[in-house]
Amino acid sequence: MLTPRDITQISKKFFEKSYWNKVNAIEAWTFGTKLSIIIPGLMFGKQWWWLYVFALLSSLALILTSTIKTFPTIIWFNVA
Repeated sequence: MLTPRDITQISKKFFEKSYWNKVNAIEAWTFGTKLSIIIPGLMFGKQWWWLYVFALLSSLALILTSTIKTFPTIIWFNVA
């Protein structure tokens, strides 16, 4: 189980340049895009159709890059 100290140490990696390789940058873009659809939709009932285009593109990019990390759950979640 992760302790608060472990979470702090892991979170510090976000501010290291070495963390932001291609795969991690695409993952951040993908999750950010999906959050930009989900949060306004849940909180304000607002949706913008053009964000779905970015969500599809980011999911495709995540599928292609997740084969590098070989996380089957990420691959199949985004394929679905």
